[in-house]
Parts: sequence; C-alpha cells; structure tokens
Amino acid sequence: MRSLTRHIWLLLGLAMVLAGRPAHGQQLLDYVVAVVDNEIILYSDVVEAVKMYRMQPPEQEPEDLPNQLLDDMIDTRVVLAYARRDSVRVPVERINGAVQEIIDQYTERLGSEEALEQLVTNSGMTMRDWNRLLRRQKEEELLRQMLEEDRFGEVRVTGLEVTQYYENHYDSIPSNPVKLDLSHIMISARPDPQIVAAMNARIDEIRRRIADGEDFGDMARRYSEDLNSAPNGGDLGFFTRGTFMTDFEDAAFALEPGEISPTVQTDVGLHIIKLEERKDDQIRVRHILVQVSKTDEDDHRALETISMLRQRILDGDESFSEAAGKYSEDLVSASDGGHIGEFMLNQLLPQYQAALDTISVNQMTEPIKVVDQSATSYHIMRLNDRAGGDKLTLDDHFQEITYLAKQAKWNRERERWLQDLRRELYIDERGLDAMP
Repeated sequence: MRSLTRHIWLLLGLAMVLAGRPAHGQQLLDYVVAVVDNEIILYSDVVEAVKMYRMQPPEQEPEDLPNQLLDDMIDTRVVLAYARRDSVRVPVERINGAVQEIIDQYTERLGSEEALEQLVTNSGMTMRDWNRLLRRQKEEELLRQMLEEDRFGEVRVTGLEVTQYYENHYDSIPSNPVKLDLSHIMISARPDPQIVAAMNARIDEIRRRIADGEDFGDMARRYSEDLNSAPNGGDLGFFTRGTFMTDFEDAAFALEPGEISPTVQTDVGLHIIKLEERKDDQIRVRHILVQVSKTDEDDHRALETISMLRQRILDGDESFSEAAGKYSEDLVSASDGGHIGEFMLNQLLPQYQAALDTISVNQMTEPIKVVDQSATSYHIMRLNDRAGGDKLTLDDHFQEITYLAKQAKWNRERERWLQDLRRELYIDERGLDAMP
C-alpha cells in the first residue's frame, strides 16, 4: 500500500481543487485527525485525498482507503518536517517545470486551455488559486523525492535476492501484459439526411445575409447556437492545431484573414467560420454554429448497419478486410482492411476490454457502442492475434523481476527510515473517528 499511495501523489492531479467542496449552504464538520510536529491534518484533507484517488481510471479500491491514505499523509508530513529541520529547498526552476508539465498534460487531455479553465471554474476555484495549490503540491512532492534519493540513492540487489524475492512473492508476481493485434470497422451515428438538409438551408441563409453586408459578429450573436462564443460575436480567440475538432481546424487554418469558409459539418453541427487574425502558428476565428439534433433513430440506424455488416462477414459473403475497406468510416484503417495495430489490453477502453476478453483469435466482437463527447459510433473488432497473459518467470523476465525486488527493498528501507524519523517528532494520531 505504501507504493500504491505514494504513486497517488505522483499522479496527474487537479489536487485539492478538484477534490470538491461542500455545496452552497452546506458546511463540512471538520476536525483534526493527526498532528505531526507543529502541523495538523484535518478530516477534510483526507476527504480530498480520497476524492483525488477516485478521479483515477477505475480500479479495485483498497479496503479502508481513507485510513491508508491518512497513514501516507502522516508519512509525508514526517518527511517534510525533516526537510524543514535541515533547510532543504527545491530549486524554483524545477517547481516551475513540474507545474507546467501538469498544465500541459491536462490541456492536451482535455483538448484546450479553455476546457481546463472551465474544469477548474466548475470546481469553485479560480485558475490563480488552482495554480497556487498545484505549485505547493509539486514543491512538496519534489522535496520528498530529493530527500529519499539522497537517503537511499541507487538500491542494489544480488541475484540471490532476486531469486528469493520471486520464491517468497510468487503468488503476487504479475502476469506478462496481454498484447492484442486488432482490426475494426466503424460506423458513426449520423443525423437524418432530411434534418441535415433543413439545417443546411438555414445556415446558407445566414451566409447569404453576411454576403449582402450584415456583420458576421452580429449574426453570430443572433443566430449561433454555441452559447459560449455567441455573446462575443462568435469569437473563439487565438488557438493552435489540436484544440478543436479536426474538420473544423482544417477549414479554419485554410482561410485567409477576412475570408469566410463554406459550411463545415462536425459532430456538433454545421459551422461557418471567419478568420480574423493569424499569428505564427495560432489563428483567431469567429464562427456561427447551427446544431443538428440527434435522435435515438440515428443510433438505431448505425447499429443496424454495423450488425448487417457483421452478419455478412459471418455468412461468408465478404471477408472482414473487404467489408472494412468498403464501409468503415475510419478511413485510415479502412485502406488497410481495418487493421489498427497492436495494443496492450489494459490500455483499451473498458467496453473494448470486456468484448475482446470473450472472443478467441480470428473471431469478431458484437457491435460496441462508443460515445466520445457528442459523437456516437459503433465498432466491431476482430482479434487477429493475442500474446502474453502468462506469469513472469525468472528465465524469461529476469529484468522485470529484478525491478520488483529493488522496489520491495527500497520500500523496506524507506519504512525503516520513516520509523526512525517518527521517533524524533511529536506525532498524535487521533484517527478518523476522533470527533471533537
């Protein structure tokens, strides 16, 4: 658990910001659950840590998680007290770099800086407050790393220690990761063509009025269904590639300043785009969005289509690769018979993992529904090959087991060090049931 909870503090995290706060009008009954040296740990601190843990991808939650996290928080405060005593400091540039790395990774994962700001705002914090809290978290993390690296350095194990570790921990030795070679066919759920035609007529009328002299920004304020940008005349500000949907960006970056695009269809609807400015690799555009409503019938048509394709393959009317080449809407893989390459099973979406676990090599899954933001698609996966899944052995995986043995030895030495530090400090562990 030590290594597990230590890993929690190293995760990409919105940390205290996203741990959540009581709703307006509610008050959290708070109290001290531990005192380390001259620093207190509150019940609310543990609640935040639990919520941060549960923000991770789903996995088996340890029993008695709050108390285990509290133990780890006490250990962290012990190490920080030791650092203060010895006046250890982390270089500012390391803290800046660590904070920026977290921001960059979250921005990439969420799609834009605006999405990150919205996520932070939804948590009840400002970006300034979040940056301050994130900075404190990273400083404490780096300080702990510096002390532990200085204390332990490079942990070494002998061949005998590796063998003994393997024999003593055989039941917990992990299996070799499962690697799958996959192909797929994708069919998207699309709106009824008649509805799309009606919305196209509507946006064509908006473009005609702009061509006749009406102001693009005024028309965006009146008619755009993007409620975030419409009050600003459709202005999306400056952005780089990778911020919005590919179809939208391809059309926007192809424009010259002052030029207006033809109608662009994306998963959220129909757009017309006006390029306002270009600065290096960034552009600033306005857009007008007319949403195309989606219904359950759209999903049903896509499911029927992909189910029909699957049955044709099962009946031998055409091969999987032939069907993928003709019908799959993933154009990149369609040109290669639907082949999408090799993947680790545990890196796939949960619905893919569940479906692929039930089939053998050269078989197909049932249709799998995937919802990504506003886009819905159906997939059938073909398992071309499967490798791994067997327990690691000393003969074939000596380096991997050596790493596990080193980690175990490092954890033992770290635990002894923490126990020595604990004896030097005042620690009052009141526990999570220590109500005032």
